[in-house]
Amino acid sequence: MSRNNGGTGSSRRIRKTSGAGNDSRMQSNSECSGNRIITVTRLKLKGSDFTVYAQADKALKIEKAVLKYRNIVRPTEYPLKYELLPKERHFPGRQQASGGQLLQIRIWGSTGNMTLSEGDWDVYVYTEDGEALPVILDGGTRLKLLFGNYEIPKGDHILFPMASTNHMLTFRYRLRSDYDSGITSAKQNLVYVFYRLTKPIWTRKKIWVIYEKYCTEAQDNGCYFFQYCMENLPEEEKKYIYYILDRNSAQWDRMQKYGSNVVPFMSARHILYLLAARIYAAPDAKFHGFVWKPKPNIISREISKKQILFLQHGVTALKRVDKLFGKNGSAPMTYFAVTSEFEQKIVTENFGYAKENVPILGFTRWDVLENKARPDEKNILIMPTWRPWLEEQSDEVFRESEYCRRYRQLLENPELGAFLRENNVKIIFHIHPKMKEFLEAFQTENDQVKLIVQGSQPLNELIMKCSMLITDYSSVSWDVHYLAKPVLFYQFDYDLYQQANGSYLDMTRDLFGDRCLDQECLVKNIKEYIENNFKEKERYAQMRKEHFAYTDHNNSRRTLEFLKSRGC
Repeated sequence: MSRNNGGTGSSRRIRKTSGAGNDSRMQSNSECSGNRIITVTRLKLKGSDFTVYAQADKALKIEKAVLKYRNIVRPTEYPLKYELLPKERHFPGRQQASGGQLLQIRIWGSTGNMTLSEGDWDVYVYTEDGEALPVILDGGTRLKLLFGNYEIPKGDHILFPMASTNHMLTFRYRLRSDYDSGITSAKQNLVYVFYRLTKPIWTRKKIWVIYEKYCTEAQDNGCYFFQYCMENLPEEEKKYIYYILDRNSAQWDRMQKYGSNVVPFMSARHILYLLAARIYAAPDAKFHGFVWKPKPNIISREISKKQILFLQHGVTALKRVDKLFGKNGSAPMTYFAVTSEFEQKIVTENFGYAKENVPILGFTRWDVLENKARPDEKNILIMPTWRPWLEEQSDEVFRESEYCRRYRQLLENPELGAFLRENNVKIIFHIHPKMKEFLEAFQTENDQVKLIVQGSQPLNELIMKCSMLITDYSSVSWDVHYLAKPVLFYQFDYDLYQQANGSYLDMTRDLFGDRCLDQECLVKNIKEYIENNFKEKERYAQMRKEHFAYTDHNNSRRTLEFLKSRGC
């Protein structure tokens, strides 16, 4: 039968309740039926017609099959054509489960009227009794994805199938990149074959690979740890420690003083060292060390098997990331560096790691932190974090969002602008790199405001020179807190943030800075801090004793000693 369906410092502040999720993780399988399984056994791409052949372990009564957008704010789904195949039909080389059901789902071709947003789209089958069944890729099909080309072109975008968390079938829709070419694929496969043939040689070299977000930056914990190794280790020890960096990075020229230890992104050496490394050390997940959001490939599969010391981008407290970075998450870590017993407790209780794998080392970038704020150059750093529901959206959608509207209103507030001018205070509005394409949306005629994108100026310098920070949920607040400077938290979309991300703290009462939900409160607090010469309030200063175990500028040394103690 064929159907086409429409459609103040104590550990008591740590929250153990689960957040709803974020864009980088899958909808939990627990939300779907655990009683029935639909397994993909074959994928067929012919022109722009893409068909999925699957087998259910039990007979199905289907209500609909859908392609569902993974976005909490803009939920979207499109109906898919499907067909229940006769029981007597079998897929070549497959054994049908007794009492099971064969299923055919068309993803593309008949659904060319879909208007897809960039991001991930999951395939679900809904039964007549309301169960939402994820579609799972079997091992053979996953292997074929690594070496086959199942790309569906759509203008300057591509759509391709992949296995996401728990091997669920997901289609990723994104802009075509320079690394989607057949040449890149051939280079990856050749390097992989070379590595396999020469693996004993590389195993003896004890290679460490260090990188930062997308391999485009050299200004976070990875960079400072690498620099410490280059400047303090003897030649023989540092010979096989490599930093991966894109040649287009703003920091590329500065890092050339380290010679061949700085490896160009996506060079053959880069791919080889990823395969040969004994361990990665990075403030981001393993896959930030390679092409971002690639099509299925053999290199990514090998990367997932590697050990990593997670240097962290920021203190883990304000945003729930255990479904991402937890032991059973989509981007698990081997070792998880933290800054205090306070943070260690959060990680061991929520992420599933043993205490010995969560060392209290401190952040390597804090070794160079000092307060450089000057009374004659007062400035307020505004640094909101990104919103997963706005990433990769159109300019129109972004400009209409509350996020854009609220910050535009703040930057253009006439009362605040006049007060800033009167007191000779500047605002530096620092936009997250995942939203850099929307920088124009924040342009203002207020001459007290300067707009910059992360990566265009050293973030450490901005933090050290600022008089105060305004943020929402960004972990950069901990760096400013470390320097005994005031922090204001502007949380106008707190309920939505809690729904999408969640927190390990009760942010209604346990933050280390004043909290505002509206612009009136925020402007009032800004004026008060300016009038008080940006002096930190005593109750927030007292919290620092629990939040930071070390302020001795030896975090890089501790990090190095930890890796050596693990035989890396």
